[in-house]
Amino acid sequence: MTFKAYIHKIIKIETSNTQVIFLSGLFLMIIGLVFSYIYNEIFHTDSGKGILASIMMIGMLTILFTYFYQYYDFEKIKNLKKGFIELEKDELIINYSEKIKYEELTDFDLSINAYYNEKINLGHRNPTEKRSLGISNSLTITHKSKTRTFNFKLESKSHQNVLERNIYNLVIHDKLRNIDGKKSIKLIPEQYKGFEEYREYVEKQLKEKKINCTEGLLLMGYKSFDEAQELKKKYCG
Repeated sequence: MTFKAYIHKIIKIETSNTQVIFLSGLFLMIIGLVFSYIYNEIFHTDSGKGILASIMMIGMLTILFTYFYQYYDFEKIKNLKKGFIELEKDELIINYSEKIKYEELTDFDLSINAYYNEKINLGHRNPTEKRSLGISNSLTITHKSKTRTFNFKLESKSHQNVLERNIYNLVIHDKLRNIDGKKSIKLIPEQYKGFEEYREYVEKQLKEKKINCTEGLLLMGYKSFDEAQELKKKYCG
């Protein structure tokens, strides 16, 4: 199946709604604490104590709200839809008309960030957006000494799977033959590295001296020291 996706130009990464609400709540709490200290320690009066307590309570509830809201909040990225990209069997097509043969590429670098609505930022302690817009994925190519980077949108997990399958086929069938051997192997998604085709491809790269012996053996994988020695004799002798 051909992979197709919209190209997006990222203009600006903005502060998410979750972060704005969290900082607003934090500001209210700090204001309440500061003025409570001023009234108590400097003016020695309880005037306004009830109002300040209410402000701090509102701030605390606002912060608490963000811990729930963050799981429904999308990242905020100002962007512009700029075109379309397709990965065909033998060529890359940009905006339906520009066709580039894979063998003409001297660099091909793919970065998969997240698909639309995928959960992100799960390791953050403070509340922040937890849903992706799916447009921070990027493809960088070098063609005729000109390097270009495209941000593209992944619509879903199945859309990502189609992309990864296409990339695997491009590498295994040696379509990207003019890019660095080590880099081409790194393009292969992790879930395909147990396939026999993958092992055969690494063997081919070793025989053609496109990757060094140590790297090749590690990429192929081996179960014992003896197997490693046998592979070393076979491919690195």
